[in-house]
Amino acid sequence: MKALLRKQWFFVILLGGVILAFLLPGWLRPMTARLEPRVVVAVALFLMALGLESRSLFASLLKPLPALWAVLISYGPLPALGWLAGSLLPNADLRIGLLIITSVPCTLASAVLWTGQARGNEATALLVILLTTATSWLATTAWLVQGTGTAVAVNAGVMMQSLVWVLLVPVALGQLSRSIPALVRAVDRFKSFLSVVSRLLILCIILKATVDVSDRLAGSTKAMTIWPLALTLGLCLGIHLAALVFGLYSSRLLGFERANQIAVAFACSQKTLPVALYLFDSYFVEDYPLAVAPLVFYHVGQLLLDTLIAERLARS
Repeated sequence: MKALLRKQWFFVILLGGVILAFLLPGWLRPMTARLEPRVVVAVALFLMALGLESRSLFASLLKPLPALWAVLISYGPLPALGWLAGSLLPNADLRIGLLIITSVPCTLASAVLWTGQARGNEATALLVILLTTATSWLATTAWLVQGTGTAVAVNAGVMMQSLVWVLLVPVALGQLSRSIPALVRAVDRFKSFLSVVSRLLILCIILKATVDVSDRLAGSTKAMTIWPLALTLGLCLGIHLAALVFGLYSSRLLGFERANQIAVAFACSQKTLPVALYLFDSYFVEDYPLAVAPLVFYHVGQLLLDTLIAERLARS
């Protein structure tokens, strides 16, 4: 039992925390209300960039095909599958939420962490994050407009400026900090500890979003039974797994190295919760308040599943 807990500690904490936040949101609301997702994500990215060798990122830039393939899957088959699967859901809120979460960029933190845990190429995963984030103002908006029929007037300049501060600046600072030899030695020595801290930061964002889902379901005037929610959860898990498996095996057929196969699999299938919440709060919260449920279902599901998948890939 102790050995199992040492290996799956994050899985256990994440599952228990989500259940607690959903059933008893009042217990965690005082803590989560003070969290600013953008700050938390920026700190997590800084820690990851600090532990990533610059030459690895440069090598990925020289051979960008795996990252470009992951971007193509992330903004092509994955949101298309989310749009098609939405037709199985009886509630417009859930359909829109499923489309939002499948059309946003790659997650800003966990893709690198889980790729590293599975012994994949972390630099390729980080490059996918950069590329999907830099193009999200166009690709995500196009999918939302086409899939919902709603004129989503996203201010591309404001969104890009925000994402630059949240994503590019922390990564740049982390890489620049590696020019200090003493700091690099300390980071390499405590790399496992920094990885744990990054995961706990991700957990804080998830708990905040879960509390929000619980509050909205409790305060919504729309009737919602358990079965549409269960179906939504199943679709979120199925879509994520389909993208991950497709990314892994298609990369193998394309002849990518195994480390890049793993990076493509995680980076093309994982989606970012903060950007999804931003779009939801900005454009859909008033008319579709329950659209937030698929956002949390997909994100929590991908972390739970990928924790187990990463361990299996690392062993193999």
